Amino acid sequence: MKKIGTKADAGSRSVPPQAHRELLMYVEDDDDNWRVASLRLSDCYELLRARNSAEACRLVDTRGMDLSAILMDIELRGSEMNGVELTQLLRGKSPSRAALPDYARGISSLSTPVIFVTAHGAKYSDAQLLLAGGDKVIAKPIDFGALSVALTQLHLSRMASKRKRV
Repeated sequence: MKKIGTKADAGSRSVPPQAHRELLMYVEDDDDNWRVASLRLSDCYELLRARNSAEACRLVDTRGMDLSAILMDIELRGSEMNGVELTQLLRGKSPSRAALPDYARGISSLSTPVIFVTAHGAKYSDAQLLLAGGDKVIAKPIDFGALSVALTQLHLSRMASKRKRV
C-alpha cells in the first residue's frame, strides 16, 4: 500500500488532501450541467451551487469574500434575475435598488472573476457579456480544458494585482 504524499503518489492526485482548494460558485439551474461540472471540477476546487439568483445572493452574502471565481449560467429558470442581471448586480451596475428583488437589495459589489458558461451565445455577444461585468465567456457544453486555463489565468492575474498593491 502506498502512502499519500509519497513520490509514487505525486502524479495520481492533482491536489494534496490537506491543500487549500479554491472556492468556486456555479450559478446553474440544470441538474445535469451541475453534475458534470461537479464531477470534472471537484478534484481541484471546492464547489458551491446556486440554482437561482436568490440562492446566489445568499451565498454571495455569506461566502462572497471566500470565492475565487463565479461560473455564471445566463438562463436561470424560475429565477427573478438572469445571469447577466445578477452579474451586473455583483459589479454594482444594476438598475436602482428599488427595482431589485428584496433578496438582492443588500448585496455588495464584488471584484471576484465571473466566467459566463452559456449555450446562449446567439442571444448575447461575448462583448455584451464582458460589458455586463463578466471576465471570460465559455460556451456550453463546457470545454473543461479551456475553463481550467481561464481559471488559472484569472488566478494569476489576481495574484499579480495583489502584489502591485503591496
